[in-house]
Amino acid sequence: MNPPELYRLTPEQKARYLVQPDNLPNFSRMLEGEQEHIMGLKSSSMRFWCNTETTCFANHWHTALEIITPIEDTYTAQILSETYVLQPGDIFIIPPGTVHALQAPPTGCRLIYTFELNILSQLPGYNYVQALLSEPMWIRYDDNPDYYTAEIKLIRDLAEHYWGDSITKEMNIYACLLSFFAKIGENNIGTLPASTTSTVKNSSVMNQLTIVLDFIDSHYSESVTLEQAAQLAGFSKFYFTRLFKEYTNHTFYEYLTEKRIRAAEQMLLVPKFPVTEVSIQAGFSSLSSFNRTFKRNKGCSPTEYRNMYTMGSQQNYYPKSAQNSNEV
Repeated sequence: MNPPELYRLTPEQKARYLVQPDNLPNFSRMLEGEQEHIMGLKSSSMRFWCNTETTCFANHWHTALEIITPIEDTYTAQILSETYVLQPGDIFIIPPGTVHALQAPPTGCRLIYTFELNILSQLPGYNYVQALLSEPMWIRYDDNPDYYTAEIKLIRDLAEHYWGDSITKEMNIYACLLSFFAKIGENNIGTLPASTTSTVKNSSVMNQLTIVLDFIDSHYSESVTLEQAAQLAGFSKFYFTRLFKEYTNHTFYEYLTEKRIRAAEQMLLVPKFPVTEVSIQAGFSSLSSFNRTFKRNKGCSPTEYRNMYTMGSQQNYYPKSAQNSNEV
């Protein structure tokens, strides 16, 4: 159970957080078609909510990463066949491009943070954290109290900075986000079995594995093999396989496939780019393999995924009223 004193808001905080910093009239989360276009604050790619809406979202997706923390009452997320009933204080992370549905209770309040990850993508270690965030992540107090306490404090700090008026507001927000994701990486390494943790924590080993992740980033569209990656890292295939799994929580080919899927998602945003060409550019050996793998990972076909985006982008995102939209 998450200790309430770590996440609950004071009445003054809640009243302040219910008003967007830019005072955009009638602003709410809106799904038009099946794709949500998230409009950030002016000159930024972020939007946070203290959300009290009771309407639900059917399956949809967006290019931003999303963090949800219920403050009062539960909140339910569904991704593929998995249903996550979030309790007050839970921290739930939905990766960019993930098709998901959200169900709000009749009453309640939750903090919802959305932002693009582009600004972090050039930082050393980003590929490692990105690998961890290829699937939904659920952070709860009972799983690791110290880790949870540190992360929920950053969730609270993010809110204070977002609804604050400091001239260094965005710098403070990104400082919190960097700390938040760094702790995700540190916690993952810290929870490996004792027999292997010291090996993977060795800086030279981690540097070699990071080189492999960077190589995959540049060559995912090619025929990259496990043997090539192991040779690049300077390890035997069997030793590399074990270390890679410990380092990323994925096998080598799972990671490579996830990278190709993420690349395909971006290409599918361009309506005139043929799906067949997307499959080739993303590194899949055939269209049938691409369709099968994409549907297994995303819960829909590449064409259905593109249609979700196209249907949403044909609408005007800027909210004029809530009468003809699904709100959360």
